[in-house]
Amino acid sequence: MSLDIPQLHAQFPPRISPFTAQVEESTRAFVRRFGLVPDEAARRHHERSLLGTLMSRAYPHSGPVELALVTDWISCMLVLDDQFDETDLGLEPERLRAVCDEVLGWLPADGTVDDRPTAAVDASITRAFRPAYADLWRRTAPYTSDTWRARLAGHIGAFFETCVWEAENRRTGRVPGLAEYIEHRGRALMPYLDLIEVTTHAEIPEEIYRLPEFTEMNQALSDADLWTNDLFSCEKEALLSDPHNLVLVHRHEHGTDLQTAANAVAEMVQARFDRFTELSSSFPGPALEAELSPADLGMLRRHVEGLRSWLSGQLQWRFETHRFDPTRLEGSNATGSTPL
Repeated sequence: MSLDIPQLHAQFPPRISPFTAQVEESTRAFVRRFGLVPDEAARRHHERSLLGTLMSRAYPHSGPVELALVTDWISCMLVLDDQFDETDLGLEPERLRAVCDEVLGWLPADGTVDDRPTAAVDASITRAFRPAYADLWRRTAPYTSDTWRARLAGHIGAFFETCVWEAENRRTGRVPGLAEYIEHRGRALMPYLDLIEVTTHAEIPEEIYRLPEFTEMNQALSDADLWTNDLFSCEKEALLSDPHNLVLVHRHEHGTDLQTAANAVAEMVQARFDRFTELSSSFPGPALEAELSPADLGMLRRHVEGLRSWLSGQLQWRFETHRFDPTRLEGSNATGSTPL
């Protein structure tokens, strides 16, 4: 059966950075330099993913240096996640938790980098990734505050908790329920939304970041993006017998075929697209606008525009990338899903 992906509609036109080709090349050099793609299959998978194109669509107004940085971030995170999902590590939750804890230890809020050798909990994983994360942290620190760095690390930690939860499910053969899956799934995008502030050189004040309407806007965007991902990757994950996909969870809970589940999920996705459009069009409201200086109001509007670029850009990228190719031979032994 060939799955028919239902059509989705984003209200914001997709844009793309003029530096796309440049960052595609620079991020390929980044993963080669740190040995994150150790063989030809991994290299081809990374290149075919077109992560520079995704970031160029998500941050179309970014300068070239900042765009290269955020593209290297997503490359490092997704290659690490492939290790979590496509190796035996994804079946060993305690070992995976130890690796995640070690990675988080490389991201202190003060922005410092400790290059001293440590007793790595999993040398085969961390030998390559520690220098890569050190490079990212050094490059990110000048653009960010301690508060922002603590928030990013917190969001990465929440995503890692979901990775461990998935590993526990795989080990026991458990299929999560729909509500439980949605709750865990929504954590994966937040680190990349944090990176908007790197590209704009402007951080959202914590008092605004914690507003319920700002939180809901972020969550609607996260759901829209990640559930779209699940639509496009569900064939691959069905072939690999991994249950961590909204379409597959929906099929399991309701006892339908894959196409029926995909159609239902597409309706859910479109509702989140529409909710984000509504929220981003009304934020900030009149009361908050009256409290902000012209400079702060301009900063906030640029950030919201960055969120909109994520929505339209990620959708366009789904038709360009080969990251979710169900026939990818090098993924034939995979055990899991991807966060984006």
